[in-house]
Amino acid sequence: MNRTAVLDGVWILLGIVPTLALILTLIDAAHGLALTSIGSAAILTFCYPQHEGARPLPMLAAHLLGAVIGLVLLQSWGSDAWSMGAGVALLAAAMKLGRFMHPPAGANPLIVLNIKAGWLFLLDPLLYALAILMICLFVWSRLKPGGPRWPERLI
Repeated sequence: MNRTAVLDGVWILLGIVPTLALILTLIDAAHGLALTSIGSAAILTFCYPQHEGARPLPMLAAHLLGAVIGLVLLQSWGSDAWSMGAGVALLAAAMKLGRFMHPPAGANPLIVLNIKAGWLFLLDPLLYALAILMICLFVWSRLKPGGPRWPERLI
């Protein structure tokens, strides 16, 4: 392991830890299970800020659509293994067809169906958490000398 890799790892640590601590403090740590998709999104965006899945609009659209799919399935069919599988599959198809891939959002239908969330889940905790993540990522990417700036592109 070379010095550059170690420094990158430390820099990522200095981005993810305070970001997730801030999210869970401001939103309420009790929502930790509801925010597991945000943890995956943090790994993708902080480790690979230039990756197509780290772009802001696809990230936002995929997370919100995944949650909406989960909510619609919950209300129409309830929560079971079939609706959970259908939720992930529907989101995957929508992301593929719409060309806005953000794999961490695949957890959102599962989360919504598992915790039996209501429609307010879209705002609190999901949209709030995404906003905090994006603001922190924006600032963090500008503090690293010579590092890639986030976002490179919106779409």
